[in-house]
Amino acid sequence: LWIFHGLDDAQASQRGAALRQHGAELIARPGPAGRVDLGAVLDELGRRGINELHVEAGQTLNGALLDAGLVDELLLYLAPVLLGEGRAMARLGPWTSLDQALRWERVDCSPLGADLRLRLRPAAASR
Repeated sequence: LWIFHGLDDAQASQRGAALRQHGAELIARPGPAGRVDLGAVLDELGRRGINELHVEAGQTLNGALLDAGLVDELLLYLAPVLLGEGRAMARLGPWTSLDQALRWERVDCSPLGADLRLRLRPAAASR
């Protein structure tokens, strides 16, 4: 089990002892503001032979990956259901005009039961 983090060595040592006892390897890849450097994480995964990564995340991590240009394909699943106020798929920006938008090209759109699965790739002229 690999756990990537953005802590300094002292913090990781204190917080990670129990995780290491259970076989986890803690890997420091610090980025700005105490966060993880996502590009460095992907580089390390590539070095370890991982060349395909599927991420199912919330709006903060989704937004960070998209904003950093680290996403080469999106899989979106759409259900014909509306419920509540809704949530953002990704926290992006702050972009205020269409020329700042991330643009995607549809690779595939296929039904999956009552739902739809969209497969998208970045458009050549996106940002």
